[in-house]
Amino acid sequence: MRPFSVLIAILFGSATAASFGLLGVLVIFLVLQGRHPEFSAELWPLARSSAVILGVAVASGASLYAHLKHRAWQPIALAAMCVSLSILVGLYWPR
Repeated sequence: MRPFSVLIAILFGSATAASFGLLGVLVIFLVLQGRHPEFSAELWPLARSSAVILGVAVASGASLYAHLKHRAWQPIALAAMCVSLSILVGLYWPR
């Protein structure tokens, strides 16, 4: 595996693990929303975070696949990964 492939794989694994965790918390919040009304205020920010990190996971997974299999659409997948990662950083970088 080339070093760039390793970096993409690390990003893919991290984003996938984080998205599973956030989606699990989102499911729990949806189930317990009736008993705990304070979860309602956190539902939309959690859904947005889940969607953004899931987008990074999908884009980095596609980029890793394209990079390892030498597909013609590799530059497009890499650009999508960079854009999705930039959106994630832009949303959560401390101001």
